[in-house]
Amino acid sequence: MRKYENQVQMIKSIVLTQVAKYAFEGTLNENIARIPTLVDPGPEERYRCCIFHERAITADRIKMAIGGTKSLPGIIEVLESACDQCPVDRYVVTETCRGCLAHRCIGACPVDAISTVKGRAVIDYERCIECGKCKENCPYNAIADVMRPCKRECPTNAIQIDHRKKAVIDYDRCISCGACVYNCPFGAIQEKSEILPVINALCAGKQSVYAIVAPAFATQFNYVPLGNVIAGIKKLGFKDVIEVALGADLVTPHEAEELLHMKAIGQTMTSSCCPSFVEFMHKSYPELTKHISKTVSPMIATARLIKHFDPDSIVVFIGPCIAKKVEKQKTTDTDFVLTFEELAALIDAKGIQLETLEPLPLDNASYYGRKFAATGGLTASVQNHLNDLTTEPLTYEICDGINACDKALKLLKFNRLKADFIEGMVCSGGCIKGPVTMHHGLRDIKAIEAYAKLSMEPTPRQAIRIFEDQSIRMT
Repeated sequence: MRKYENQVQMIKSIVLTQVAKYAFEGTLNENIARIPTLVDPGPEERYRCCIFHERAITADRIKMAIGGTKSLPGIIEVLESACDQCPVDRYVVTETCRGCLAHRCIGACPVDAISTVKGRAVIDYERCIECGKCKENCPYNAIADVMRPCKRECPTNAIQIDHRKKAVIDYDRCISCGACVYNCPFGAIQEKSEILPVINALCAGKQSVYAIVAPAFATQFNYVPLGNVIAGIKKLGFKDVIEVALGADLVTPHEAEELLHMKAIGQTMTSSCCPSFVEFMHKSYPELTKHISKTVSPMIATARLIKHFDPDSIVVFIGPCIAKKVEKQKTTDTDFVLTFEELAALIDAKGIQLETLEPLPLDNASYYGRKFAATGGLTASVQNHLNDLTTEPLTYEICDGINACDKALKLLKFNRLKADFIEGMVCSGGCIKGPVTMHHGLRDIKAIEAYAKLSMEPTPRQAIRIFEDQSIRMT
């Protein structure tokens, strides 16, 4: 049985499932106003100050489930009704303050915001500029930094706090990595969902609807065999389920050859499969965008493969990444993007018991294509392909997480990076640690390795040989 990683995930799942259930039945418009009461029956509150506040938050979650605020440019929104429990002030004097004679906190404060009352340090928040000097100089570590988790974890400083003490997203800085979504302990930041148009397409039956699943799916439904998950997806009404790992196999030769070209002209090349990494380069290092690989991501390659053979089809990507929803908007290849959380909600809404299904076989993809889900997987695949093309040594910089990406790009900016290729993964661990995966356990690396070893084809070259005479654009 599927387990939730935390209460936030559970509540989000319950709302998505209820919206999907009514949508499948064709009664969402009539029943949408009932959902807050179904989710939060009362009369006693469970998480907030009162049952009416809980229902107001649920109403905001329903809004996100049906597409969010259309006027906002980003794919992520702050639920204002839920953003009210975090500490207002960043630095707090704790009970461990000893009222020492040195008063180093007072001496360190550049704006005289600290004084003593009855021997204990007190912060004047009207003056405080949140520089942290008091915390750095306290010998007892008696001053705590309680910066909001969303703001602390945002890698581009895109989260600001407004005059009402609510979190606000600066979309000019946001790279849609989802760090704020995952790290908000109240679930007050959420991504817009596309479950309704996907359900409408499945129910209409006018076009073939294909599901393309990211390799990270092998780490998610760990209570049943992977074949049961494939069967469950097809039971939802999808015509077929294609592994995005096959798209990874398709892009590998193109990216490897592009790397050789970039090396020949004396330029470092950066990867293009992580959309948050690409966004990070555009917004934080625009002068380096010439280094970005022109090869499309495995998601786009898989969608193009399907539409090459079935031009009128609808392609739905299912994965661990919020930023894929932004990437999808920039092309016409992938029609919709769902997260693993949203897929689980669709399965629950239809009452599908994965444990009872007959497993279906996985489509073919190589060992290396499936390993794209973990940090270093792309580099390993490119290296493997180049082994047959050149004996010239190539150097690689594998960046695991946004901090490593930032460091490598800084070095590249100042011509101090000695690497031919930078693999950038914003999520530490790679896609298997994406913000909307259903769990982030230590077993995920073993799960992706086991999934990769199930492949019948050891290399990308062997996996895509049947498509060699097809003209599928990879840029």
